[in-house]
Amino acid sequence: MAVAISAMAIGGTPLAAAEPTAGSGQRADETISALSAEGYTVAINWVGGKSTLSLDRCRVNSIHNPNRGVPPLPKSAVTVYVDVQCPDESANS
Repeated sequence: MAVAISAMAIGGTPLAAAEPTAGSGQRADETISALSAEGYTVAINWVGGKSTLSLDRCRVNSIHNPNRGVPPLPKSAVTVYVDVQCPDESANS
């Protein structure tokens, strides 16, 4: 299930210049904020099912659909899909 999200929806301070690249276990909230701040539309693919945990507790597995066209499309016209995996919620209760 993919959910479109903007930086305003998750809060926090966006990081500077983040081009979509393969995930490396980075914090999901920081990665999504950075991509949104760059102008991309970001959709979350929840790995293992949607979580109710805060995105700062989740990690990025990978990022799909980088803007590699020639010439590249405007970032506002590109949806980037971020695979996000969160800890098992049953272990946190």
